[in-house]
Amino acid sequence: MSLRFALPVLVAVLLIVHVRESRAQSPPQPQAQSQSQAQPQAQPPTHRTEPNVIAQSNNPLSDLIGFNFNEYFAPSLYNVDGVANVFNMQAVIIPVGRHEGLHHLIRVTMPVNLLPATPTTYVSGFGDLVLQDAFKFSKANAKNEWGVGPVFVMPTATSELLGTGKWQAGVAAIYIRLLEGGSVVGGLVTWQTDFAGDSARPGTNLSTLQPQIALALGASGFYLSSSPIWSFDFETDQYLIPFSFGIGKVMEIGKTIVNVTWEPQITIYEKGGQQPAMQFFVGLTLQWRRHPKTTPTPRPALAPRPWR
Repeated sequence: MSLRFALPVLVAVLLIVHVRESRAQSPPQPQAQSQSQAQPQAQPPTHRTEPNVIAQSNNPLSDLIGFNFNEYFAPSLYNVDGVANVFNMQAVIIPVGRHEGLHHLIRVTMPVNLLPATPTTYVSGFGDLVLQDAFKFSKANAKNEWGVGPVFVMPTATSELLGTGKWQAGVAAIYIRLLEGGSVVGGLVTWQTDFAGDSARPGTNLSTLQPQIALALGASGFYLSSSPIWSFDFETDQYLIPFSFGIGKVMEIGKTIVNVTWEPQITIYEKGGQQPAMQFFVGLTLQWRRHPKTTPTPRPALAPRPWR
């Protein structure tokens, strides 16, 4: 199966499992009774997703461990005939301990890319590994959350066309505003540059801006989303600004919080390079709550036995 079809199929399977689980939790319908014995029956509860679950699932600074699978398929590109596909696999790790009294979240992202190499051939493989560490400065249960931390990029690409060939470092800052009803608005800003690597390759000076908008539609678990990534490559003079508007769904399957998103993204400004004229974003996030370790209750001391 082609990689760009694997994630949508997995999302569809999870939605089917969620529907079947919701039906299984509904109480069975009572059998018909005579009019004299008929009793008013309570209506079965509708499946709800709590607003705080929707908000925390869409909050990049939430205290949830998870895996993100994000796919960007571009059916058309500027300056070249062909398609492109980027599949990002991301793990979100929350260290148990604190450092200097601050919580921090580590995100490790490995991209798998498919890009045109010539008008008739493509190259595919791994891209550069990205490590982000966001220190969370806001207090617990705050409506405004923000964090700052370093960005580190390793040149792990399996082809020159899929990576920069440079070791890079930079900084990332994120701000999130939690609204009533489970909605989330905010944004992520990053900047990175090279400090070592292949001297024959051009240097890097890249900045990105990603709006984070998720407007919850009641307690249905559905939300309207917009999360395009605007990129500004100052080294090669290449820029991309897309606009997106999509829909997502947060649901709980067992102990797993599942978040699926679909967004068409249309480019409103581009300059240089093989930039997508339009792309489709499909996201799947699997998350789990982190339960703090409980300290065992000490046993009472045993009274000494008397000597006989």
